[in-house]
Amino acid sequence: MEIQELTAFQHSEEIIQPFTISCVEDTVVVCTKDHTLVLRLKYKHIVEDGAICYELSRIKCSTARPTGALIAHEATLYHASSMEQRRRIMLDQTIFPNIAKVYICNVQSWISPPGVFEDNPREHLVANVTNMGQLTIYRLEEQCQSSWNTYVDVSDTWQSHIYDRHPIEAYDELQIMVDEMTITCFAWETTIHQHPVRFAFGTKSGKIVFCNLKPNVPKIEHVHQEEEASRVIKYISVPGQHHFLLVGLESGRLGVYRFGGANQLGAFFVQYIATYFEEDLCISAIECEVERKANGTEQLLIIAVKATYLLMIEIDFDGTLRSSATLSMENFMITGLQQVCPRRYIVCTLPGKMFHLQVDEVSSRSGLQIAQQEVATDLNVGSYALYGVAASRTRTGWFILGYPSRRFDHLTLRSPTCIFFCRFNQRDALEMLLANSTYRLESYHDAAEMVRFHGNKQPKTLAPLEDAQLELSLDEQSIYQLKLQLIQLSARISYNTKRNQAFTLGLYAQHRFICALIEGINAARIVRWLVEKYTQRKAALHPMQQEALRCLRNFIRTLTAEAQCPGECEYLLTKLKPTLLEVLEAADQIETPAIADEVCSFCDAPIYAYREQCPDSHAVFRCVLTKIQITLECEEITCEICQRYSIGPTVLGTVLEQSMAIVDYRKCCICDAPFKGSGSKSV
Repeated sequence: MEIQELTAFQHSEEIIQPFTISCVEDTVVVCTKDHTLVLRLKYKHIVEDGAICYELSRIKCSTARPTGALIAHEATLYHASSMEQRRRIMLDQTIFPNIAKVYICNVQSWISPPGVFEDNPREHLVANVTNMGQLTIYRLEEQCQSSWNTYVDVSDTWQSHIYDRHPIEAYDELQIMVDEMTITCFAWETTIHQHPVRFAFGTKSGKIVFCNLKPNVPKIEHVHQEEEASRVIKYISVPGQHHFLLVGLESGRLGVYRFGGANQLGAFFVQYIATYFEEDLCISAIECEVERKANGTEQLLIIAVKATYLLMIEIDFDGTLRSSATLSMENFMITGLQQVCPRRYIVCTLPGKMFHLQVDEVSSRSGLQIAQQEVATDLNVGSYALYGVAASRTRTGWFILGYPSRRFDHLTLRSPTCIFFCRFNQRDALEMLLANSTYRLESYHDAAEMVRFHGNKQPKTLAPLEDAQLELSLDEQSIYQLKLQLIQLSARISYNTKRNQAFTLGLYAQHRFICALIEGINAARIVRWLVEKYTQRKAALHPMQQEALRCLRNFIRTLTAEAQCPGECEYLLTKLKPTLLEVLEAADQIETPAIADEVCSFCDAPIYAYREQCPDSHAVFRCVLTKIQITLECEEITCEICQRYSIGPTVLGTVLEQSMAIVDYRKCCICDAPFKGSGSKSV
């Protein structure tokens, strides 16, 4: 097994703790000392400079001090305190945060699962907890897609719930209220099944709070009191069942809470008893799988990280402990844990070692069988310590967080945080794209990006796409296969741009030709639908539909008659041309109103409706229309993701060079992004 580095992003922020990188779908979040870095994948079919298509935005660490809202006279309380209490005051900056300078930093940032907003399921929220116990949830600003604004202040809601603004006169009461207000951990539910969205957080005083997130207002549903503070929380949501909360308590115990369902909130916990630890260790991370077996048995497989050890247990939904095992990684400090597939995990350690774990059941109840294998990497672990690992939606892209382990280069220290973009040879992105039976790219953008970037580094990996002989028709599979060709052509364009400019121009021609074929196929589908409406349904076409028919018909005729076919792709048009001509023959039977020909700006010669230029091929300067009226049974015209036009005729009937006919009536034919809006409408 091997993890291979493809490229790296470096940033000036500092990393202060492990498990600070995570990924949800196509968004990567890195929690640094002063900022939360958010990398969002904006997939493009062609990137000439070979850069990874991730856009970076930052969330500044909140400077709020929740415990500063407590009304207390600091000098009076200090002088009335015992010597031990005074020591606590001097060591804990959350007790009197308004007197002296406090040092505020991030503790952790969590990105929400998809589906938080019903009207925009692709949008995410980011929750952040600071060392002052401040919990804030941020939302990306709609107008400026690089700025994050405060969505809700959860700490403010919690403060209003527990504190009535009365003056505090004794140290013991002050310490209790400080612990009550200080939030230590947070968790989104793993999968959103219903709205409003629920989440949970823990406090330093041992409270575990269940909330739901109504629009702009968090509502506290239930508060559970535990004997000790919680340090890490994992919220497991199971549709149609009780939900589970896994809590790493301060003493090292693992608390399992079951709640929700038809009954009132109920809680129980399974306590792990150490076998050979002199003192048990705190849990720093938790992963969990929900398993449903063929015999109807339901259980949770829980993996908890304890310093250099992994604790694995299986429990039933009623809390019965089925089996357990403990594994020592024999490396200093586990810093990353990421699932590859059910019962398969990648573990990274601080010195730079990476391991693949396979957890299997055994026939006896004595424990679990764990197979461990070291993963070879080409990362610069001699200079960088590893602080976390995350994987993309399809597990084809892997992100490993590095921070300098020694002061080896003063120039590197200016941007010490390094995010390594890697590929795992056990999860081949190209094989996943070829095996995609949905013929959609919307859930495989990360795999497409890895194929494109890996092909940019090693073009020979694109051979399965390059050598493929396609059989085209007017179906979704043909369009999907053409999009795969765009991926490999884009990778080869990036690879050859600086090596052979003349060869690259040929690739550009193939790229434009395949784009034209996609447009032609979709234009033919729309024309065929209009013809069927006119002939079979005996329905008259609306004047705007007649204009659309004329424009698309002229575009198809231009494609079949004047398309510049690169040698390698000529067979595609040869096989597709009879089908297009058949569509044209049927469409020519419908009369469309005549319009005046466009006139050339240089020689005043007419530009006929089926041509893009005058007979002398002068340059034509047209005003690109951003809003075009077309009445079709579709939901939207312009894709906001790739900014391509679904149908874009000019006012005089020609087709814009950027035009894109739609694949279906709900999604963009290039990036598969869903259109907004509903019903037949004009844009």
